[in-house]
Amino acid sequence: MDLQRLRWTKNVKRDDGAWAYSDFKIGDLFKLAWKDNESNASKPQKDDLILLRQKGYVTHLVKVLDYKAEREAWEGDYTIYRIVEILWTIDCDRPPSSAKADEVFGYSEVLKYQSGDVMELETLRTFKQRWDNNGGLGAFQEYVRDLFKLS
Repeated sequence: MDLQRLRWTKNVKRDDGAWAYSDFKIGDLFKLAWKDNESNASKPQKDDLILLRQKGYVTHLVKVLDYKAEREAWEGDYTIYRIVEILWTIDCDRPPSSAKADEVFGYSEVLKYQSGDVMELETLRTFKQRWDNNGGLGAFQEYVRDLFKLS
């Protein structure tokens, strides 16, 4: 699998403490929600890839399928969304240690990325500190492909 469009990460969580998006499987489409930041939700381009993190794990690799953020017509906190497709996911009932976020990213500071905004990997200071002298974003993309066995 080509991960050249893997440029983003996003922390997700449900208010009830359950795993977010755990009912969806590889190939499923769903609305990836943002709380209140339409401009942030619009940052990823169509076909960009996002690593979703929650509870200290990387739980999903998703592909953005639409061109811009949309807004739901109902009242609530998470009315902004993007349509995404799941390319890879873990079994949230038995999360593998290989999917721990600090293992995937190679540094523990990733656990402090708690906002629900999408973050561009190459602009994160801690990502750059870990990966710039080790092949940069391309090396990280290859590492993720190998780790998740995405051939």
